[in-house]
Amino acid sequence: MESWFKRGLSPLYDASPLFASSDPQEAKLGTTGALKEHDLVWRSGKVDSFLRHLQLGEVSLFLLRYGAAVHIAPGELRRFLLFQVPLEGSARIAVGDSVVAADARTGALISPTLPLQLDWSEGCEQLLLKIPRERVEESCSALLGAQLDEPVEFCPQFVLDSPRGRSWQHQIGALLSWFQMPGQIAPTQWVRAQEETLIQHLLLCHQHNYSDLLRRRSGTARRNVRMAEEYIRAHLQEPLDLAGIAQAGGSSVRSLCAAFKEHHGQSPMAYVRDQRMAQAHAELLSAAPGTRVTDVALRWGFTHLGRFCTRYRERYGRTPLQTLQQ
Repeated sequence: MESWFKRGLSPLYDASPLFASSDPQEAKLGTTGALKEHDLVWRSGKVDSFLRHLQLGEVSLFLLRYGAAVHIAPGELRRFLLFQVPLEGSARIAVGDSVVAADARTGALISPTLPLQLDWSEGCEQLLLKIPRERVEESCSALLGAQLDEPVEFCPQFVLDSPRGRSWQHQIGALLSWFQMPGQIAPTQWVRAQEETLIQHLLLCHQHNYSDLLRRRSGTARRNVRMAEEYIRAHLQEPLDLAGIAQAGGSSVRSLCAAFKEHHGQSPMAYVRDQRMAQAHAELLSAAPGTRVTDVALRWGFTHLGRFCTRYRERYGRTPLQTLQQ
């Protein structure tokens, strides 16, 4: 774990605790209410527990400490995916048939449908990040362009001392940064985008039962985008619609839109408009005397002259007429 990342957790440490107690029963009830019903066995050490919580959108962040060594058996989490990593101490985390020796450099990614048992050392203090299962499955389905046949199940070991692990820490840090600005409310769209970035990081960078299919789909998506691009460029002066572009690209409308969003950051029709605008600009730059802006705009599919002029100026910093007259 990067030192800057732990320092960035200060908003969580500063949050009012959901509970802070030396009473074993109070600690068990507090964690049950925030997470899930579970069996809890207290072992060596003094009970010195707390649970702190911050919520941003649908992502929940927790700091949890028991003080004493504990054995925890929640079974399947069912409704949420859980990432956890010790900030202090260590833990043995059994997820399905795998066991993760968790410490400050190695966390665990706990899938909702795999049985879970945990053994925390004395003084163990962990960061937990909870994401609703539905969001993970919706994102995976969207990336695949198909419904899921079975739940998403991740390889549980999560190495933080790696490029992917450091990227993950940066993304969590971005969420926490909003809590360092009192009175500032994170924009809803930004929060939703950050949630999706977190989820897609896991789906695209961390091994799970759909990883191979996603890699194959990614290669297919690139080919589909390339075929659609070729079709668009060949028919820029003709009427184009999304269904026809998707057919030419060999994919469904939904899959093509997702692929264009991934590769170009925009929809296929926005790509069409950009390509037409670029061609209109090139023609205006090299136009012969007597050329009219209206004729150029119509030739490249812009039937509303006022809208064309506005978008042209936004993109090139001058009007079409100024380009024509230069």
